[in-house]
Amino acid sequence: MDRRRKPILVREDDPADQEMIALAFKRAGVESPIVAVVDGQEALVYLQAKGRFQSRSSGDLPNLIVLDLDMPRMDGFEFLRQVKTSPDFTNIPVVVLTTSQYDRDLARSYALGASSCIPKPGDFEQLVEIACAVGTYWCDLNRVPQKGEA
Repeated sequence: MDRRRKPILVREDDPADQEMIALAFKRAGVESPIVAVVDGQEALVYLQAKGRFQSRSSGDLPNLIVLDLDMPRMDGFEFLRQVKTSPDFTNIPVVVLTTSQYDRDLARSYALGASSCIPKPGDFEQLVEIACAVGTYWCDLNRVPQKGEA
């Protein structure tokens, strides 16, 4: 599958933020479809191709996960711990997009395997710039081994 067509998994519980993030990636010209989920449990179900996501090909993992830390049912730290300790998902880059300005949250995110931490901007045009940079780097330029090739 063309890397530019592989999805970006966005873990965000606020529907308005989900829509704004999807629109920012579209406005930035990122071709990857956005799959939005509301919490860590649903994100894991997506990655495992179970439940409502069972029709997703198990080999069609996302190019990237965009992660909010403050989430219901399973916070971003627990999600990172589970994803980055799973051999099936460890190579998927995770960009933390958060309102947290606490160094301890950033340090913990990196310690648990986050690829990048970016503060959520308050302005939509700044979000478009972030989406453009994230899309270009993580979806177009960055390469990770595919499952079974590591």
